Amino acid sequence: MKNKIKAYAKINLSLLVTGEANGFHNLDSVVTTIDLFDTITVSKRKDDKINVIMRGIGEDVIFGTNNNAYKAALLFKETFKTKGMDIKIVKNIPLAGGLGGSSADVAGVLNVLKKVFDIDADVKPLADKLGSDSGYLLSGGFARISGRGDIVQPIDTKAEFWVLLVFSETGVNTADCFKKYDEMQGGNCLLDNQKLTQAITLGDVVEISKYVGNDLSAPACALCSELDKNLKALKDLSPLCASVSGSGATCFALFETKELTLWAAEKMKRAGYDVEVVKTVKPKI
Repeated sequence: MKNKIKAYAKINLSLLVTGEANGFHNLDSVVTTIDLFDTITVSKRKDDKINVIMRGIGEDVIFGTNNNAYKAALLFKETFKTKGMDIKIVKNIPLAGGLGGSSADVAGVLNVLKKVFDIDADVKPLADKLGSDSGYLLSGGFARISGRGDIVQPIDTKAEFWVLLVFSETGVNTADCFKKYDEMQGGNCLLDNQKLTQAITLGDVVEISKYVGNDLSAPACALCSELDKNLKALKDLSPLCASVSGSGATCFALFETKELTLWAAEKMKRAGYDVEVVKTVKPKI
């Protein structure tokens, strides 16, 4: 019997670098999942083997032990003493795009394996070992995350709004982005995540937009000229706000209405940009 799950992408509405500890940068970020997702299908095996196949990134790729989805499956198998599994992932979330694709796959694999093997235990400790956003993406929705992404504070809200994404052909390596951040001696965002959280609670997209920003935006744009171009083109359309998600290379904009978002997307498409209109979403696990 096969089990299928959607593994949702996220955007960072805000991202502040708050310092370093044990060789890693600490963050304070407000995030939300969006209805862009990878599809993960899992079936049990009778032996102990784990197979991971990915589609949507060119030819089908069979991954070995260095892939995070494989690592999630192996950690789950070792922790709960299960048999092996076949995993197929259909990729829609761009690689190295700042949308949490790898972490989404970790969370998705752990969530679907709980169903496949009828495990009721908390798998967040496993997720936190494998990716900075993975623990959060087990449940998704609006949240404020801090530390290395392992401290998750869900935001209770009925807010939902439309988002215009603009993709870059060239990805940005996260480690390189943080290195560039250090070289540039930090970010220059004067953001207030407490006020952003309050605005999300109220569901006010205009107020939300006042506090959108990213300390990694400048270093990501420095590493990826296409991202810099895309962000400037977005800002030329006079959105409520425009920013970079994560460490790049995807940027996004918020507009007052769905109609304005669709209008902006059409303008960008006609100009040759790779865009997609998505909506914020609270996944049903």
